[in-house]
Amino acid sequence: MRWVVLLLLFLGQIINFADKSIVGLAAVPIMKEFDLSNVQWGLVGSSYYWLYPVTGIVGAAWADRIGAKKMLGILMLTWAVLQFGVLGITGLALLVAYRVMLGAFEGPFSPIAYSHANNWFPPKQRAFANSVVVSGATVGAMVVAPLLVAAISIFGWRWAFAFLGIASLIWFTLIQITSERPRDLEEKQSVAKKKLEKLNLKSFLILLSSPSALFTTLAYFSTYIFVVWISVWMPVYLVKVIKMSSVEMGYAVAGIGIVSVVVYVAISMISDSLFKRNQSWRISRVYVVGGSMIAGALLMASVIVFQNPVWVVAAMCLAKGLTYAILPIGPTIVIHLMPERGSLMTSILTSSGNIAGIVGPMLTGFVIDLAGDNTALGFNQSILFMGVMIMLFSILFSIYVKPDRTNTAAISPSGKIMDV
Repeated sequence: MRWVVLLLLFLGQIINFADKSIVGLAAVPIMKEFDLSNVQWGLVGSSYYWLYPVTGIVGAAWADRIGAKKMLGILMLTWAVLQFGVLGITGLALLVAYRVMLGAFEGPFSPIAYSHANNWFPPKQRAFANSVVVSGATVGAMVVAPLLVAAISIFGWRWAFAFLGIASLIWFTLIQITSERPRDLEEKQSVAKKKLEKLNLKSFLILLSSPSALFTTLAYFSTYIFVVWISVWMPVYLVKVIKMSSVEMGYAVAGIGIVSVVVYVAISMISDSLFKRNQSWRISRVYVVGGSMIAGALLMASVIVFQNPVWVVAAMCLAKGLTYAILPIGPTIVIHLMPERGSLMTSILTSSGNIAGIVGPMLTGFVIDLAGDNTALGFNQSILFMGVMIMLFSILFSIYVKPDRTNTAAISPSGKIMDV
């Protein structure tokens, strides 16, 4: 059953990120139909994240109480309604409203999915399990890009969105065949519910400000700047700067997605193998992720110098795969800090990272417009900014995140954080 659950979480992430990325793939026809400027399009991209961080935390916290399976089903049904609602969009205001609502109800999915996978798999397999969930995001955002581009060109962008609503309904039906958790975790879940009543807000905030939680969150945040850029701006970058056709762009996006999945799944498996061998969080999780992110930042920055289409695609394949290592492994680190609040801890990580989604698209649009007719310069500046940020926070992550020393998950009834 654990593999059935993992497959469904993988498919759910495909739908989740297809919902996110289709707006970027449909950017040209949407901007043309509604006569949108780069700044207005940046507004459309960022609006998805206006409520995303808040609802991500609230929804995940609620999932800790009512169960992940039930909460995930509720989210999927809501996505379906919103995607069918796209058929009625007639202008910028409704487009922004749709994106705000979609982001609000998609915010909780990833943290709940990571926590759900964490419950179904043992520690030595959790990085791999989460990498499979994350790979669903890449498949949804990039690998299915040619299919989405074809649907947009054949049926129009509105009906392409509606097809994703149908996929949401199918997923909701399939999740009903699974159980909430493995039977051997029933007793542990009962204990966890008791611990939920003892959570002290002051101690919880102290936990969040600890170096392990803080710098894991910052590393995740820096990578998510890149995540959002890939979703909203990379299709435009490949067409306008690298001079690819729409078809070439679709295949390039798919190729980047496929290779990057192989890279970060391999990194996750290496991390799991090291953890199984030495049980060291710092060696197997922190150093592996930090080193990967540093290498990815360097490759990302290289496309500013070498803009040959073949190199750009190759560098983006590796940069995406290497920097994305924090996405599956970061949740395992923060859940380790407080296991009984797995969904809440992961939601804070992902929602804090998704704050990047609020400012990233609009900032990129502003930078591109500042460059005037030199669109390539604007995109290069945005890429350099992302590379420097990822490099900085990955170094801080490698230095200060030390999950082995203290498991700050144990919070006493009096509110004190106890070493374990």
